[in-house]
Amino acid sequence: MAKGDGSITEVRRGVWRVCVSFGTDPVTGKRQKVQRNVQGTKAEARKERDRIRREHESGLDVDASKVAFSEFVEVWHQAKLTAGTVAPDTAERNRRLVMAAAPYIGKMPLREIDARTIETLYATIRKDKLAAGGSFGGTTMRKLHVMLKQLFKKAVDYDMILRNPCDRVLAPKEDEPERKALTVKECSRLLACVDRAEAECYDELAAKESRQMERGKAFGRSSLQMLTPTCCVVAVRIAVATGMRRGEVFGLTWGSVALNQRCIAVSQSLTVRGEVKKPKSRAGLRTVNIDDDTASHLEHWKARQAVELSKIGVRQDNTTPVCCANTGGYMNLDHFERWWRPWRAANGFEGLKFHELRHTQATQLLANGVDVKTVQTRMGHANASITLNWYSHAVPENDRKAADMLGRLLADRPSEEPRIIEVKTA
Repeated sequence: MAKGDGSITEVRRGVWRVCVSFGTDPVTGKRQKVQRNVQGTKAEARKERDRIRREHESGLDVDASKVAFSEFVEVWHQAKLTAGTVAPDTAERNRRLVMAAAPYIGKMPLREIDARTIETLYATIRKDKLAAGGSFGGTTMRKLHVMLKQLFKKAVDYDMILRNPCDRVLAPKEDEPERKALTVKECSRLLACVDRAEAECYDELAAKESRQMERGKAFGRSSLQMLTPTCCVVAVRIAVATGMRRGEVFGLTWGSVALNQRCIAVSQSLTVRGEVKKPKSRAGLRTVNIDDDTASHLEHWKARQAVELSKIGVRQDNTTPVCCANTGGYMNLDHFERWWRPWRAANGFEGLKFHELRHTQATQLLANGVDVKTVQTRMGHANASITLNWYSHAVPENDRKAADMLGRLLADRPSEEPRIIEVKTA
C-alpha cells in the first residue's frame, strides 16, 4: 500500500476497516496511521477513506475527528485559564454559558457542526427556555454566540476543523438594556433611609454590646453580630456618593480613604469568590472625591469600627475593609445580597439593583452639566463612549428645560422688516 492510498478490509459482514498511512513522523519517528471502522457498503468505506485523505491534505488533525463538543468545551476552558486573558470567575461563567448548548450538541463531533446546526441550536434553546417558563434573551443569546465563536476558533487553531461555523451565522440581536436611574428626589429619599438605618444599626449595636458587657462577654469573642448590617448600610452610602461598583466598595480599605482630603483611591475589587483583584484596566485605578456629609459619616464610622473590632481582638489599620464582615475581614458578597433585597423592599425601592446606583451617579452628573471627561474618569471607564452609551439616561426635567430654552431663543428672533418693492416705470 502506497503512502496515503489507504486500505479497506472487510472485518465482518457490513463492517469495513479503513486504514490510511501517512508515513513516519519526522519529529517523533512514529508511524502516522489513521484507522476507523465503517458500517455499510464498501462504497461508503471508500468515501470515509477519501475524507481522511482530504482532511490530512487540508492540514487537519485526523486523530481529532471524533472529539465531541462537550469534550472540547473543557479544552477551551483550560486554554482560557492558562492564557490568563480573563479572570477565573469570568472564565467559569463563560464555560457555564457555553454548556447551555451541551444538551443539544454535546455529543456531536466538532466536524459535524455547521452553520445550520448553530442556527437551529439558537432557535431550539430559546423555544425550550420559554416553554419551561424561563427566558433566554437576546443579550444572553448574543453572548453565547460570541463564546461559541471563540470556542470554534480555537478548534480551527488546533487544526480540528476547517472553518468556524459561527462565521456564517448572524449574531443574535441584543435586547435593549433596562437602564434605570433614580431621580434626584428618589436619591434624597434613599439617603434619608440610609441615615435612619445607620442610626438604628448604631443603636442596636450599642444595645447588644451593653448586654454583652452585663454578661461579662464584652471581650474575647471571635465576631460581632451587628457589624455586617452596619457595613451594608455604609456600603450603600458610599455607592450613592461615588458611583463605585459593588466589588470596589467592598474591596475598599481604610488605607485608600483620605478623610482630610475627602477622597477615595479605587485600586482593587472584591470578587464573588472572596478574592481581591486589581481593576481590569488602568482606567479603573482612580481617585474619587466625596462630599462633606459622606466624609463626616465615614469618619464617624471609622472611629466606631475601631472600638468595636478591638473587642474581638482585631486592630484596625490601613488593610482593614471599610465595609467588613462580623470578623473584621472582607465581607462575603452573598451576605450583602441577603441584606440588600429585603432592606430595599422595606424602604420602597423594590427591585432596585445596586449597580443602578452607579447608573444614577453618571446620569445626574451629566444632566447637571458635568463634562463627559470628568464623569468618565469618576466612573473608571476606558473611554467616554462607554459613559455615554451605558450610564447616561434621559432626564424628563431636562428635556422640558431644553424645550423652554429653545422657545425663548425663537421668541427673541427679530421681527420681519417690510419689504420695499421697486416698481420700474417707462
